[in-house]
Amino acid sequence: MTNNRLVLMLLTLILVQQCMSRDPPKVDIPEQGTVMGTFVKMFRTQRVIGYLGIPYAQAPTGEKRFSRPVVDNLPSWEGVKNASTFEKQCWSSARSSHRRHNQLFMELIQSANEGEMQYDEDCLFLNIYVPDSTTPSEGFSVLVLFPTSDFDGDTPFMLNPFQMVFKQKLIVVTVQYRLGMFGFFTTGDGEAPGNFGLMDQAAALFWINRNIKLFNGNEASVTIIGHGTGGICVGLMLTSGEWTKDYFHKAIIMSGSVLTDSMVKSPSHYMPALDETANIFGCNRKPTSNLIECLRRVPGPVLAENAPSIDWGPVVDRDMNATSTPFIPDQPILLARQGQLRKIPLLIGYTDMEEGLELAMGDILENGIAAEMFETLLGDAVMMDLSQMDFNDTVCGGNMEIVMDAVQFQYNPYPPTTDPMILRKRYIEFATERKYVSSTIELAMHMSQLADTYVYRFDIKPRTEAALKNIPEWMGVPHNFELIFLWGLPYWLMLADQMQWDSADKRVADIVMTLWANFAKYTNPTQVGVYIKWDKFTNDEPGVLIIDRSFNMSDQTTMSYNAVKFWNHYYPSVINFAAQCCNSTYNDGNSYHKMLSSSVIHSVLVANFILLQSYIYIQIQYFFQT
Repeated sequence: MTNNRLVLMLLTLILVQQCMSRDPPKVDIPEQGTVMGTFVKMFRTQRVIGYLGIPYAQAPTGEKRFSRPVVDNLPSWEGVKNASTFEKQCWSSARSSHRRHNQLFMELIQSANEGEMQYDEDCLFLNIYVPDSTTPSEGFSVLVLFPTSDFDGDTPFMLNPFQMVFKQKLIVVTVQYRLGMFGFFTTGDGEAPGNFGLMDQAAALFWINRNIKLFNGNEASVTIIGHGTGGICVGLMLTSGEWTKDYFHKAIIMSGSVLTDSMVKSPSHYMPALDETANIFGCNRKPTSNLIECLRRVPGPVLAENAPSIDWGPVVDRDMNATSTPFIPDQPILLARQGQLRKIPLLIGYTDMEEGLELAMGDILENGIAAEMFETLLGDAVMMDLSQMDFNDTVCGGNMEIVMDAVQFQYNPYPPTTDPMILRKRYIEFATERKYVSSTIELAMHMSQLADTYVYRFDIKPRTEAALKNIPEWMGVPHNFELIFLWGLPYWLMLADQMQWDSADKRVADIVMTLWANFAKYTNPTQVGVYIKWDKFTNDEPGVLIIDRSFNMSDQTTMSYNAVKFWNHYYPSVINFAAQCCNSTYNDGNSYHKMLSSSVIHSVLVANFILLQSYIYIQIQYFFQT
C-alpha cells in the first residue's frame, strides 16, 4: 500500500511538472493574427492564462479622434503576437485624484501595481483571463469588467482578477476605453456628439461576441460588470439598444448611481467649455467643424495635459446627428420609466457609507457636525437641486423653504439632538441615500418587472487592520472598499510590512466571489457553494441582502425603506409642486398676482405643502402596511 501511494505521488508530481512546463495555448483570431498568452501565477500550482493587450478597434488617433470606434480592418500582425504584457492605458487626467476614497484605495493596492502606468491615445485594448482547467462543454461563462475610475479621466484601478478566474472557473475580460476629453468631448452637434468612451465599450462587446469562443468562452453567457463609473456604464448599456444588441446577457452594477439626474448631462451643459477649449489650443470656435479639425492636430500629450478642468461625461445625444443612432436618447430615469430597458437579469447594490470618506474630512472627521452646519449642508444640497430649475428669485424665493422643510422632516434626528457625532452620521446617511440608495432601488424596481433582480447592501469592512488605514472605526464601508472581497485581495495583495490578512477576510472573499460568479453562470447567486438565502427583489417584496457577518435579508430594522420612498416619490413631488406654483405665479399676467409679496405666496405654498405632505405620508404608511 505504501509503495502504491509513493508511485501515485511521483506520477502526480511528474504530471504537475509537465503541466507547469508547457507553453500557453496559442489562439488564432480571424483577420488579426495568432496570439500566445502567458501563465499568470499566484503560487507554484495556481495559475490562469492571460492574453493581454488585444486590440478590439482601430487606434482612435488623427482623424479618428472624437469619432466612434472603427471595428473593421482591425490591427493585425504577422507571426505570433506575444500577448504577455499590458498595453498603454488611455489618457488619464493630468490632475491628481481629488476624491478621497480613490486616494486611499489606490494607496492600498499600489503595492500590487509594479512600476508607473504608461499612457497613450492608442489604447483600445482588452485583456482576457482564462482558467487553466478543463473547459465545460458549453464553454466558460464570461465576465466583462469596465474598470472603476471617473469619466473625467481619473486613473482607473487595475485590479487583478486572478482569484475570481482561478477559484470560480470563469473568464474575465477587462476593457480599456477612452476617458476624459478623449472619450466624452462634445460640440453639441454631429461633429462630435460625445459618448465615445461608451461606444468603445460597445465595440469591445462586439469583439467579444465574435471571438470569445476562440478562448473557450461561451458567447451566449456574457455578464457585464462595473463599479462606480463602471457601474454607470453598465446601467447605460441597459438602455443602449442597437449599440449592444444581444452582446451581453446579464448585468452587475456596483455603487453606480445611473438614474441620478446629474450622471448624464444635456449638451448645453458643455457648451461654455467649447470657448475655453478653443482659447487654450488657439482654435476657431465656429464652425464646430473647424474646431474639431484644429483639435485633431493637437498632439495627444498636449491635449491631455492642457485640457480645461471639465468633468466630461455621458451626454444625451438624441438630437446630435440624424444619420446616427443615439447612444443615450434621453435621461436614463425617463427611459426606465418608459420601459426602455434590456430584459436581462440584474445584480445591483451599494455600500452602507458610500459617501463616508468624501464627506468626513478635516474638522468633520474629528469633531462631527454642529447643528447649524448640519442645516447649512442640507440647504446646500437643496439649492443644488433647485439651481437646475428656472426660478425667479424675487417671486419664488420662498419655495426653497418648502423643499427644505421636506428634507429636514426626513433627516432631522428624532428625538432632536445637537450631538455632532450623530449629526455627522445622519449627514452621511443623507448623502448616500440621496445619491446611491434611491437610484439603486429605483432601477431595481423597474428591472425586477422584466427579469430576475437581486439587490444587496455591503456592510462588511475587513478585519485586517492594515487594510483600513486612515478609515475611522466608526465609519461603515466607504466607496471602493467592497472590491477588497470581490476580487479576492486577501489572497494576493501583500500589505505594508508583509502583514498577513485575517483569515476571516479570506472567508468573506470566498463567499462574495462565489455569489457573483453564481449569478454570472446560473443567474441565481446562491445556486452552488453557499448556504445563504438571497430572495429575488420584487415590487411586492423589495428584499435586500445585507452583506454583513450574518448575510441576512433586510427588514424594517436593517433597511431604510422610508428614505427610498422619500427620494423616489415624496421629494420629486415636493420639487414639482414648488416649481409649478412658482411658474404659475411668475407667468400669470394678472397684475394682482404680480403684486403679491413673497411672504404671502410662501404662506399659500406652505398650506398646500402641508396638504401634499399629509397625502404622501398616508401613501407611504399604506405602502408599508401592504
